[in-house]
Amino acid sequence: MRIVFVLLVLGVSFFGIAGPQLAGRVERVVAGNTISVRIEAVLAPLSGFFPGTVIQARYVGVSFSEAEAENAYALNSLLVGGKQVFLEVEEKAGAEDGSVLAYVFLDREGWLMVNAILVATPVFSFVPTPGANRYDHLLQYFDNPPSPPSLVCSVLYSWNEAGRHVGERACVEGPVASVGTSRGGDVFLNLGKPYPDPNRFTLFIPARHVGKFEVVFGPRFWTNLLGRTVLAQGEIRLYQGVPEIELSDPSNLSIP
Repeated sequence: MRIVFVLLVLGVSFFGIAGPQLAGRVERVVAGNTISVRIEAVLAPLSGFFPGTVIQARYVGVSFSEAEAENAYALNSLLVGGKQVFLEVEEKAGAEDGSVLAYVFLDREGWLMVNAILVATPVFSFVPTPGANRYDHLLQYFDNPPSPPSLVCSVLYSWNEAGRHVGERACVEGPVASVGTSRGGDVFLNLGKPYPDPNRFTLFIPARHVGKFEVVFGPRFWTNLLGRTVLAQGEIRLYQGVPEIELSDPSNLSIP
């Protein structure tokens, strides 16, 4: 399973949902998908819940295997242990053990959903909960996000011949010999030869576009590319005598 970048732009308003109804403090992490929460405030009309009471909340749609129980507990604890959380309760469904089924958020506005963050990791998986399907399509997406489309190349050059085709739009393929970042956050993938060898070919990702690539390939994806062969498409140009392609769209980069 591919881990996705989860600065989640979820926004409950996007889905037409009112958002979290309860604010509380996590008193205890019970399991990888269950927490004990002391209610601090009722944010929206919700019967049967009062400030000061403690409830056991189970994440809707979040599951893990027995073999992953320890890792699941550790990840859940890292995310919410002792923290203030915000709950959107599924009133139409109840857990067999009497827990409250809920979508748990790290912010009052409902942008950072813990359920989705967890299923985006290899430890957890999405399992539909009968009667609670409000965010099923979202959780299913983060559990198994689609792979980026394959590049279709009408013209393909290896990294060491691409410099002879400046001004052309083509695909360039080669092994990553070194990676680098600028103080401003630009990312550089040097193919064939490491920086500062002038015979290298560089893939340049400006800082303003890096986030889009991390959504597709994972946080700081460039740190895992040394020795791997990548394929990129764009206009071949020269920068200070070194041939390069500037990338702004993740669909123009393929990382097998």
